[in-house]
Amino acid sequence: MADRKNLEAAHPMAKNSLRAVGAGARAATMADVASRAGVSTATVSRVLSEPDLVAASTQKRVTRIIEEIGYAPNLTARSLRVQSTKMVLALAPAMVSGFFAPILNAIEDEMATAGYGVIIGDTRDQKEREVHYARLIQSRQVDGVILMTGRLPRCSDGGTVETALPVVLVCNDVRGAGLPFVGVDNRKAASVMTGYLISMGHKRIAHITGPLDHVEDARERKRGFLNTMKSAGLEVPQHFVWEGNYYPASGSEAAKRYLALSDRPTAVFAANDATALAFVKDLGLAGVSVPKDVSVVGFDDIENLAFFTPAITTMRQPRAELGRLAAQDLLRRLAGDFEESKSTRVRLDCEIVIRGSVRSYSA
Repeated sequence: MADRKNLEAAHPMAKNSLRAVGAGARAATMADVASRAGVSTATVSRVLSEPDLVAASTQKRVTRIIEEIGYAPNLTARSLRVQSTKMVLALAPAMVSGFFAPILNAIEDEMATAGYGVIIGDTRDQKEREVHYARLIQSRQVDGVILMTGRLPRCSDGGTVETALPVVLVCNDVRGAGLPFVGVDNRKAASVMTGYLISMGHKRIAHITGPLDHVEDARERKRGFLNTMKSAGLEVPQHFVWEGNYYPASGSEAAKRYLALSDRPTAVFAANDATALAFVKDLGLAGVSVPKDVSVVGFDDIENLAFFTPAITTMRQPRAELGRLAAQDLLRRLAGDFEESKSTRVRLDCEIVIRGSVRSYSA
C-alpha cells in the first residue's frame, strides 16, 4: 500500500497505470470506489444502475474514480439481480373510493394464475407517493406495470418516469403516451346517459365533472354530455358545469352551487357515483328532495349503490372485465408475444342501470 502511495505521489500521471499494477493482485471493488469517492457502496450502485437518483456532482466524482481505478461491475451478478421478479405493480389513484376493488381483484386473479404476485399501490394523487413508486419502477423491482392513475408516475425532479418495462393503462388513458389501453367508451356512455335524461323530459341539465386537468375519462364524459345537449338543441349555461375531482367533497361543493342558483337545473349528471351520492346527501340536508325536486344520475355503479335512498341511476362499467383484459395484455407483453411498439386500444361499452333517482319532467 505504501509503495502504491509513493508511486502515485512521485508520478501523478501514473494513476491510470495503477489499474495494471492492481490488476495483478486484486481487481478493484465497489468498496474501493466508494472509499475513494467518499460515498457509500449504495451510492456507487445507484450511479451505475439509477443515475437519475444521484446528484450530478456525485455522479461525476464516482464516475471519475471508476475510470481511474478501472473498476468493472460484476455483470453476471448484476444480470441475476435484474432477472424476472415475478411481481407486477398495479397503481391506482384513490383506492378508498372502492371503485378499483373489482379491477384489482381481477388483475390479481389473472396474475396469480400465471405465477405472478401483485404489488398494489395507491398514489392518493400525492406527488410524494408517486415519487416512491417511480423509484420502484426505475429500479426494476417489478416486471411490469398496470397503471390506473391517468398519468405516468413523477420522479423527484418533477419529470415523469421513463422505463423499458411493459406498461398497460386501464380505465384512465394518458394522452400522447402511446401505451396500450383498456377502458370504456366514456364519451358514448355519457351521451347515452344524457340522452336518457332528455328522453325523460329534462332540458335544463347540469354536469358535475371529474378532474379535467389530467384525467382523460373525465374530459370524455364532459364531451359526451355537451355534444348530446348540443345535438338536441339544448343550451348548457356555463354555471351549469361544475368541475369536480371524483371525491365526495366535489359533490358537496356542487350542492352549494345548486342551492345558490335562482335558475336551478331539473337534472344533474354527476361524472361518478361518489360525487352523486354526496350531492344527494347534501341536498337532502337542505330540504331538497331527489327525484321530486331534481333528478340525479351517476357513473360507475359502485357496490351497494342500489341500497341508498333513493337508489341512484347510473352507468355501469364492466370493471372486472377491464382488470382481466389489462392483466392478460400485460402477461402477453411479459412473455414477449407483443413487440414493445405495438399498442392495443380496447374500449368496452357501458350499461345504463335505471333506478329511482330520476323522474319524468314536463315544464
